[in-house]
Amino acid sequence: MNRRNFIQISSVSLAALLVEGCNIDHELDIEYMNDMSIGHLAFESHQFPMTKKLSSKYLIVGGGIAGMSAAYALRNEDFLLFELSDLLGGSSAGSNYGKISLCHGAHYDLSYPADYGQEVLNMLAELGIVYHDAFSNSWKFSDKKYLIPKNKKSRIFDHGIFRNDVLPDGSEKLAFIELMKKYSGSMPMPTRLIDAKFHGFNEVSFLNWLQRRIEVSVEFATGLDYHLKDDYGAGAAEVSALAGIHYFACRPYYTKPVELFSPPEGNYYFIKKIYASLPKERIHTSHLVKSIVEKNHGFEVEIIDATKKEITQLTCDKVIYAGHKHALKYIYPPDYPIFEKTTYAPWVVVNVVFDKSMENEAFWQNEIISDDKALLGFVDSEAQATAQNEKRVFTVYFCFKPDERKWMSKIEERKQTFVDKTICYLEQYFDQSLKNRIEKVFVKQMGHAMPIPAPGYLLKDGNSKRSNPNLVYAGVDNGRLPLLFEALDSGISAVSLLRDGSRES
Repeated sequence: MNRRNFIQISSVSLAALLVEGCNIDHELDIEYMNDMSIGHLAFESHQFPMTKKLSSKYLIVGGGIAGMSAAYALRNEDFLLFELSDLLGGSSAGSNYGKISLCHGAHYDLSYPADYGQEVLNMLAELGIVYHDAFSNSWKFSDKKYLIPKNKKSRIFDHGIFRNDVLPDGSEKLAFIELMKKYSGSMPMPTRLIDAKFHGFNEVSFLNWLQRRIEVSVEFATGLDYHLKDDYGAGAAEVSALAGIHYFACRPYYTKPVELFSPPEGNYYFIKKIYASLPKERIHTSHLVKSIVEKNHGFEVEIIDATKKEITQLTCDKVIYAGHKHALKYIYPPDYPIFEKTTYAPWVVVNVVFDKSMENEAFWQNEIISDDKALLGFVDSEAQATAQNEKRVFTVYFCFKPDERKWMSKIEERKQTFVDKTICYLEQYFDQSLKNRIEKVFVKQMGHAMPIPAPGYLLKDGNSKRSNPNLVYAGVDNGRLPLLFEALDSGISAVSLLRDGSRES
């Protein structure tokens, strides 16, 4: 295959990815992961026996970053946490394949400026993850082996041609950088700390805001869209100006070095650190919280054990709901209207495990810009810590449009075709055949991977409208950006709300 005669793949939607394969002529060993089957247990559970009754002061619903952060804040108190999946971490989950660490979601974070929220920084410091560097007045990562060297950071493959940056060079880029510099130091995390004078940027799209200030060509807008979809699940026309400005101005990208931290398991590294500090008997995976009902100044909760297909009845005083808010329609209907308009981006993450016979230069993040707008490139384990050097893993990311969620249920039955197309992209990138070097493939489906920070979404904390002061909400789908630091802060803030007994954060 000649890279200069790059064959454009015309699959511009999830439906197209499921129609036909490309060139894999043998069946691959694919392990498929999603939580749809566990979610469907709710409809069968009326047949399940109720086997035990439990009680606790606090119930945490969801074991993603927010739920685990709340558990850390409550680690010395009486709490129980229930997570739907068999893995903790949510969209930052990870697992192992033999001695190899796999990342099934968010895969990196960056060092933190001094103006970021002290609650999260103190927590990360207590866990030994970060330390304060007095020279730079910033918070840096303790495990230096997981920092990505600048010369290995990234490479961009744009319609068959390699270049250095997602944003094309030229006068537009220079004008854009100068514009973003004006807001450097004014966009802290969590976003609840942003000065009120910038809140108006939340009411208009980033693209419209930019077009009133600088020239934005179609090519430059394509680069912006690629960046924003990677973190926010949508492009410049769909996210708010506040979200877009925050993306490019929350750290001193253009004036100072910023550490890039990416362990092989991605942000599951943070989950493992938190989990190690918690009482294990209080953390339960493969458990679906089916319903929450107010009763006797507290709550009565039904929980499905997805493994044993049994029901546990829990009575508790307070609830931290850190699961996806779209499920409130079934679990706790009184508050569903608060979050009804939240829009989520569906994601699919594909881990392709290869042998070590490939001989080519490795870059950590490999951006692929093509006619398939869902494809966001891949992370190459060869550019990360070398502890797992007996294998090489490419972690490929797809972000789909919200209205394509209807096709997500078809991926599992068409997984060979979906993976086939994924391998085609990789073969075009490397200009060589890869199919005979594949040992195993893991596909992780996330139908509600991240909330899209559309105009009007940010800073709208649903806790100010919640119906019961003893039930609070955590998670990035509560008026926050879909970022690690935001999720951590939301868990800590939820616990503080319950302790304070107030309605607003």
